[in-house]
Amino acid sequence: MKKIILSTALLLIFSISAMGQFSIRPQVGLYFSSIDYESVQGSVKGKTGLHFGADLQIGSPFYVQPGLSITPLKLEIKNVGDISITKLNVPIMVGFKLIDQDIVEAFGVRIFAGPDFAFNVSEKISDVITDVTLDDLKKFHLSGVAGAGLHINIFFLDIGYKFGLTETISPKIGSGAKLNYFVANAGIIIGF
Repeated sequence: MKKIILSTALLLIFSISAMGQFSIRPQVGLYFSSIDYESVQGSVKGKTGLHFGADLQIGSPFYVQPGLSITPLKLEIKNVGDISITKLNVPIMVGFKLIDQDIVEAFGVRIFAGPDFAFNVSEKISDVITDVTLDDLKKFHLSGVAGAGLHINIFFLDIGYKFGLTETISPKIGSGAKLNYFVANAGIIIGF
């Protein structure tokens, strides 16, 4: 699965690069996660955290934006303990520039949407949590993403919402839960 996603991303990059604008966008972001899961020990809740990564933006006014990011995710059962999951995210966004930075100098507005493929690279559960196990944590998580972005000179700000399409916690007995995020990313644009 990982090879298919990476091959698709590389194919998109090379096939669209001839269409025009190309930029690399290193970034850091803030996420607010939410999950609705009840364990015997209490409700599992999402926590706020930082993530970082980079993406490529290829094309104008329609564009493709494949990327990679690392998300150190924390979930908690209040007064019990934490669940820590580090995810490697591979988002592949498509979008449209409503106000193109090439036309209106030093300013741009755009919208985007697409899938985000996430793979767990590490997982840890507090010893005091007995109702959620490592086997209950799904290794692969698929989300849909929709959002908008703003460029001012070489700086950008993106805001969006990731809605879980697959379960993050999936116990053998009972129902599982999907993870959702509100995200805000800021970074710089390195254009070619």
